[in-house]
Amino acid sequence: MDTVLWISGVGTGLLFIALAGLIGLMYLLTSQTLFRPAAVNADLAESAPEESSATDPVAEHNEEEEERDRQRRAVALAVALACAQAERGPMLLTSGASDWRRLHHNRRLTQPRSRARTRMHR
Repeated sequence: MDTVLWISGVGTGLLFIALAGLIGLMYLLTSQTLFRPAAVNADLAESAPEESSATDPVAEHNEEEEERDRQRRAVALAVALACAQAERGPMLLTSGASDWRRLHHNRRLTQPRSRARTRMHR
């Protein structure tokens, strides 16, 4: 009995260590620190401050304009989808049974009682 408990304890410990390692790896792979862009060296930032300051307002303006354009497109797409769904109506909800399904349902209901009983008992 002691051996069984010792093996169970070691196995449980190894299991939890493996789970903790797996969770740690998942957090490490999904952390933002791995995927941030590299920081600019201080030497490069000090050597050319005029060039970066001259291009930043233009770049920011272009990014803002691009973002507004993306938002406009998203709104236009959402409106187009809503209009298409409104025109189409709930067609899928009101569709009846297909002819094939009705045929087999009708055949099953009209079969002789003795055969229906044997079919139910299987």
